[in-house]
Amino acid sequence: MKTNFFTIASLLFALTIAISCASPKPSDSNEDTTSTEVQTEETDFVALVKEWNKANSSKDYEALSKLFDNNVLFYGMQLNKNACIENKQMAFKKSPDFYQQIYGDVDVEKISDTEVKCSFVKRVTIDGQTNDYPSYLNFRKVGDEWKISVESDLITDENLAKRAEKKNLTREMGERYDVPGTYDFNGDGKKESCYLLEPKKYNDEDHFMECEGDCNCLIMFSDSNIPSIEVETCIGGKPKIYGDLDGNGTIEIGIWPWWWTSCWHTFYIYTLENGEWKDFVEPFPVHCNLLEALEESSDQIIEPVPGQKGMFKILYSYFDEEEGIMEGTTTVKKLIK
Repeated sequence: MKTNFFTIASLLFALTIAISCASPKPSDSNEDTTSTEVQTEETDFVALVKEWNKANSSKDYEALSKLFDNNVLFYGMQLNKNACIENKQMAFKKSPDFYQQIYGDVDVEKISDTEVKCSFVKRVTIDGQTNDYPSYLNFRKVGDEWKISVESDLITDENLAKRAEKKNLTREMGERYDVPGTYDFNGDGKKESCYLLEPKKYNDEDHFMECEGDCNCLIMFSDSNIPSIEVETCIGGKPKIYGDLDGNGTIEIGIWPWWWTSCWHTFYIYTLENGEWKDFVEPFPVHCNLLEALEESSDQIIEPVPGQKGMFKILYSYFDEEEGIMEGTTTVKKLIK
């Protein structure tokens, strides 16, 4: 599965282009005309859009990393920012002549005090061909800064919606992975087993990167009274059992969801609280390199901090412009009190 991540990662950006029926380049060539200078709380969002455009055209990954939120809805897929950047790297490598510019005005719409949508036409040149895409970026306020939380275009959205309408309304599940061992997941004194059900995926070229229904996995339990866990944007994985991390009598479960593209994914750890599975800690980015390193060591991706109730040490991945993919350690709070 990891090999597939690398071999297909380079196709993601091409896929977003392929599913979009781009409009032809207008006959007039008034490129990058006057923009609608709209500001919210003294923030110039037009300037932010232009900064994003410049970072793409110059392939400045450090600048893109600063602009992206930690998690981004990237052309219909929820990815962490490292995965977004890795997909762009693969796409730029595939099309060395890639170039984009903003054509015409940037329309700024205030959705709320913490979210702003910027709509514009993105003019893209790939392999000597130039096409226009009605695109948009959503910015979310994070502290005192505004970060990109959504990147997409209207034609991609329309095609994704059409695909969704054609999918079977019933859930089509595929292969099953049984987690070794039995555990008392709900604290009732009885041990249960669990397993992961993958979504059923198409195997033909006409349905590249598609599932028969939602591309979500289910973590199921031998005791039907324990609710299942639905893991979104997931085509497989191996749930990891961490035991009772907080000493409340229930078992915590972690998973690194597999996907067709990238080796960057968000790691989730779930806990059962009042009959419902919830995030134990804030989900965090993990590259497959870290998982491979953990397999060869006795280290755990999460551990309680001795003497600090409700605090946990986690290992995570991050991207450094000079050093590349790095491993970090931080202390986080349990979300459920």
